[in-house]
Amino acid sequence: MKYLSVLTGAVILLTGCASTKVEVKPEEKIVGVWHLKDYGTGNYEYSQLGFTASGRKCVVAVSMNGAGSPEIDYYDNTWKINNGVLETTVGNSPSSSLPKGYLIKDHIKVLNLDELVVQMEGFGAPLEKHQKLHGVQPERICRLVENYARFVKRNNT
Repeated sequence: MKYLSVLTGAVILLTGCASTKVEVKPEEKIVGVWHLKDYGTGNYEYSQLGFTASGRKCVVAVSMNGAGSPEIDYYDNTWKINNGVLETTVGNSPSSSLPKGYLIKDHIKVLNLDELVVQMEGFGAPLEKHQKLHGVQPERICRLVENYARFVKRNNT
């Protein structure tokens, strides 16, 4: 009888431990590198976004028009998540439509360890679907952005 009560207690304890769920904050899930999937219409787009734990969002994007002419963009921004909205403040960018300090609000539709789906506020924007690239460090994307920005500055002066 003594062993039965010990065994029952152990089973209850193990059952309680097995059902404990560890909650991962959205800020922890988003850190890493994400590949933006092509929309399937318009210019072909290839983008990688690096979200650092310190709040930096670095983006390298290549688009090609129907004639195959490439255009390279880069963005060195900051990010935070506020009530289910990914808020990005534009930092260094060659884009005249996204001036420094501009706030982009992307409503998070899906965020898990492998997928990020957002929709930009306003403009009737399509869903942007991203796939996580496990094992790639976001700082690597940020170094690419820094190097490319220096290259562009050097060649435009």
